[in-house]
Amino acid sequence: MRETSRDKQIGTIYNELIKQIRGSINPSLFDTLFSGDSFELKSLSNNKAVFVADSESNATIIRTNLLTPIQQALSKLMETPMEIEITDKKTYAKRDALVAQANRSFFQNSLLQQNLTFENFVIGPNNRDAYLASLIAVENPGNNNPIFLYSKSGLGKTHLLHAIGNATQAKYPDKKVLYITSDDFITEFVKYSLGNKDSNNLKDFFNTIDLLLVDDIQFLAKREGSQMMFFNVFNLLVNQHKQIVLTSDRSPSELKDLPDRLVSRFAGGLSIAITSPNQQTLVEILKMKIKISGLKEEMFEPEVLTYLADNYGKNVRELEGAYTNLLFAIATHKQQGLITLDFTRSVFEADEERKVKSGKVNIDSVITTVADYYGMSENQLKSKVRTSQIALARQIAMYLSRKILSLPYQEIGKVFGKDHSTVLTNVQKIEKMKETDESLNKVLNELSTKIKAEQRA
Repeated sequence: MRETSRDKQIGTIYNELIKQIRGSINPSLFDTLFSGDSFELKSLSNNKAVFVADSESNATIIRTNLLTPIQQALSKLMETPMEIEITDKKTYAKRDALVAQANRSFFQNSLLQQNLTFENFVIGPNNRDAYLASLIAVENPGNNNPIFLYSKSGLGKTHLLHAIGNATQAKYPDKKVLYITSDDFITEFVKYSLGNKDSNNLKDFFNTIDLLLVDDIQFLAKREGSQMMFFNVFNLLVNQHKQIVLTSDRSPSELKDLPDRLVSRFAGGLSIAITSPNQQTLVEILKMKIKISGLKEEMFEPEVLTYLADNYGKNVRELEGAYTNLLFAIATHKQQGLITLDFTRSVFEADEERKVKSGKVNIDSVITTVADYYGMSENQLKSKVRTSQIALARQIAMYLSRKILSLPYQEIGKVFGKDHSTVLTNVQKIEKMKETDESLNKVLNELSTKIKAEQRA
């Protein structure tokens, strides 16, 4: 396509903009986010600029951390306040599809997120069964109806719904897939019942759907009219052997304010819980995020990933937020070379101070708890005595100081009169013993419970 004068003008503005923001960003991160076609200015009109990143994760990083600098620099160049939109290539390309969807009678804003796939879903012991059930929904649709996935927020239910939808569309291009939330269903039903859709029938619309994905079905509670319609839609699709996948924050038996006949149908399929990920799975999720961001795992000291997993692993969303904050700090501090644990701790220093102020646990209290448990003095625990019981108690105290307080090995070593490598070796030894020693796991769980209870007191 021949380049127009308008294209040249946009190109000139973009090049000048990039020059202005280059100096405020870490060079390696800048190359990842802005080099070549990684980031483009697609349109510039009516005081609005649309930028497109090459991936959804990079768009999120830029939108979250660099939107203001870009907006300020562009406003200065254009000599007028500018509105900024930052999206990714797939979403931008989907706009034509959105125009086509505008002609759809219902759920016009429903759209699968193309970046949420099986390929970038990290599998662990906590979600393996849910992952396999999701594959079944694609490979053998209609054999298990519904598939009901439930967990606390932020553990991957929505990711799996979109992955099912994307995989189904890839395998069966002619099948119609609908992803909605229960709020979407309620909103559409209300509009329909008020006569705003009098030329179409909502139930007839669902008759055209081959795969129905509904997120947060628990919010259908206390909505009698919507419940009745969903009951009819559910029966319609099941009778046609079309796949339904539902998610919730609780199991079917725990759903409140839903009619028994609906709950019994939810429970009549395949119900699978997703539990909290362990440390290893959280670290693997971070590795996936690093890869998606276009960075290399070698940029980060291994202990950095462990630190983020231990301190921000309540759920995947929290972990992603911590990782995004770290990337922002790398960019703004122009951090060069290996990203170390010390640098990472400095990024979250204010958060750590807040936790310390809100809790009563420090390394001394950990040592006291372990010493009391084994019936020995704190001085014995910190001494150089190597009898088997004292040595084991000392290793456990080091391990818990690391795992619960996330202290650097050097800091732990100072308290025990040991060097960094000795503490590391002892922590790794306990980690290894945990794999086969049931009695040790029981001790660690009891001590962890005591320490955390003290922190909450």
